[in-house]
Amino acid sequence: MTLKDSIHILKEDHEIHTDVRAELKMDLDVTDERDVEITVDHGLVDLDGSADSYAQKWAIERATYRVVGVKAVRNYLDVKPSKDDYRDDGEIEKAAKRSLEWDARVPDGIRATVTDGLLQLHGTVARFSQREAAEEAVRNLLGVREVTNDIKLSIAEAASDLKRDIEDAIRRRFDGTIANISVEAVGGVVTLNGIVPTFAVRDDIERAIWSAPGVTRIDDQLQVA
Repeated sequence: MTLKDSIHILKEDHEIHTDVRAELKMDLDVTDERDVEITVDHGLVDLDGSADSYAQKWAIERATYRVVGVKAVRNYLDVKPSKDDYRDDGEIEKAAKRSLEWDARVPDGIRATVTDGLLQLHGTVARFSQREAAEEAVRNLLGVREVTNDIKLSIAEAASDLKRDIEDAIRRRFDGTIANISVEAVGGVVTLNGIVPTFAVRDDIERAIWSAPGVTRIDDQLQVA
């Protein structure tokens, strides 16, 4: 049996559990997954336990999504920074301000507020990639327990050929395995339908769409096989 044949076989929950654990062990950003409890119910994965940082919590979730057979992830991990990594809210806020100012991808006007380790991002940007860059700029700061991205996208006039631009981008970046995806674009809102093999592919498709000027929202109805 080839790898291509094996990934199309419906995986049992215990197989998904084993694969998620193996993926966490292999991911260098996770570093130590022994405090993570994994439960799987019909492809729905619950993550419980603790993480040393928000960056580690995020890495654990992303690693879980990469596993074929995972349909959704509920991340209940509690971030518990060590004493050496503890920072008070004022220190985190100052560090976040510097990170945002020094990141060339982040436009002016983005600010961060911190309450009990919860970092919230505020402001308005023209592109989703800028919104994502702001979150990446603060994700790895010491002391952060959670990040909430409240940055808004400015409403711009959508290009008249937005649907064609998006379909061309998907064709350029992905192979024929996702040829059955349908795209509709109305007033900057892009609706996706179809089936993709993994959450990672779905995320990559969303990133490709967000790179198109004029996109203000994505209604992602893609199903993960």
